[in-house]
Amino acid sequence: MKKSGVALLLGFIFLTLIGVQGTPVMRNARCSCINTSQGMIHVKSLRDLKQFAPSPSCEKTEVIATMKNGYQTCLNPGSPDVKKLIKEWEKQVSLKKKQKQGKKHPKTKKVGRVKKSQRPNQKKTA
Repeated sequence: MKKSGVALLLGFIFLTLIGVQGTPVMRNARCSCINTSQGMIHVKSLRDLKQFAPSPSCEKTEVIATMKNGYQTCLNPGSPDVKKLIKEWEKQVSLKKKQKQGKKHPKTKKVGRVKKSQRPNQKKTA
C-alpha cells in the first residue's frame, strides 16, 4: 500500500514538472515600442529587422530596425514605406540564404596517382 502511494506521488510530481516546462515565456510585460519613427530607412543601412506579432502582453504589431551602427528604432508597420522596406529586407535575406546554400558543394573524391608498377605493360611501337 505504501509503495503504490509513493509511486502515485512521484508520478503526480513528474507530470506537474512536465507541464511547467511547456509554459511559454513572454519577451516583455509590455510593448517594446512606445512611439515609431517616421523617417525613411535604406535597406543597406540595416543590420537586422525584426517583426513581432500582437501578443497578450502587447496588442500592436511591432517592427524594430537595428542599424549597422547599433542604433535601434521602432517603425510604423502600417506605413507603405515600412511595408516596402520589409519586402526588400526579406528578399535580401532570402538571397543571402540561397548564396550560402550555393557555396556548399559536395566534396569530390581525390583520385590517387597510379604508380609505375601498377600500370599495365604497354608495348611500344616504333
